[in-house]
Amino acid sequence: MRILLTRDSKNKMLAYLKKQNNAQSLDELAQKLKIQKGTFEKWFYIEQRYIPEKFIPDELLNHLKVIDRQEDGWGQKKGGKKTYKIIMEKYGKEEIKRRQIKGGLNSAFKNDQLAKQAFRIDIYSPAFLELYGALLGDGWLSSLFYRYKTKRSYWWIGISGDARKDKGYLMFLRSIIKRLFGKTAIIKYKKDSNGMEIIFCHKHLILFLNKALHFPIGLKNNLKIEDTIAQDWNRVKHVIRGIFDTDGCFYFDKTPAKKPYPCISIHMNEPILLDQIHEQLKTQNFKSMRRKDRVVLKGSIQINKWMVEIGSSNPKHFRKYQSWKQNALAA
Repeated sequence: MRILLTRDSKNKMLAYLKKQNNAQSLDELAQKLKIQKGTFEKWFYIEQRYIPEKFIPDELLNHLKVIDRQEDGWGQKKGGKKTYKIIMEKYGKEEIKRRQIKGGLNSAFKNDQLAKQAFRIDIYSPAFLELYGALLGDGWLSSLFYRYKTKRSYWWIGISGDARKDKGYLMFLRSIIKRLFGKTAIIKYKKDSNGMEIIFCHKHLILFLNKALHFPIGLKNNLKIEDTIAQDWNRVKHVIRGIFDTDGCFYFDKTPAKKPYPCISIHMNEPILLDQIHEQLKTQNFKSMRRKDRVVLKGSIQINKWMVEIGSSNPKHFRKYQSWKQNALAA
């Protein structure tokens, strides 16, 4: 709020501020209040100049004569309306439209630069690493530019799953996205199947994933875990959990005695990524088996070791594991 005072009230306020701040001059008062001298001079020496209410002491305000009150920014709005009228009369609607588009583009650019400067992420945090793994498993990045319609770019990140089996896990990832980036992912169901996706927009995250972590935009191929992450077990185990929860399965083979034999498998057509997972599992004494298009672990010892050292955030995996474990103890 901005307030217009009478000349006598302005003089009264100035004298009060000098006394309260032990200042002998306007220059000294401006320095003590950390306000530019020129601004102070305009407030107190120009009759039509409004003063921000926050600078008027509360105990003094009721003793001053107020001529008018206006919301902050009213002067800019008033000047804007006057400029709009002049341009309209001189150049017409087309010039107004051109300037509005130019102003919108400049504003978008400034906002984009501010967002870029504000973007910070700890890529070694467990939450980010797990999300990174989920993206490697069933995620995608997309950048679309509509030149002739909206002249806007759309930067989308999505993770897919089965609505019947993976909804709980996708909602878990949605909470991670909200916590890390302050974004509320959209939930999208596919009408022609049982599929669902969570989707959110984040240009600078996409550029970071693409340039720093070499995650492809568009078609996914030749996937790999970034080296500084892949070579550190305390980091890569979170990524492996995210991959397992999206592209892995917990299942049972039959033994010759027809007893359920627990297995874990990560199945994908990404040989480099599978090699990285296989090698890291071996460094931690997992009995990992590398097949053509998958990594496999078999047996109760390996499954329990996995759940203790890597774990799962996907309820469907955890429920199946818990059910098997209870049955194994009861047998």
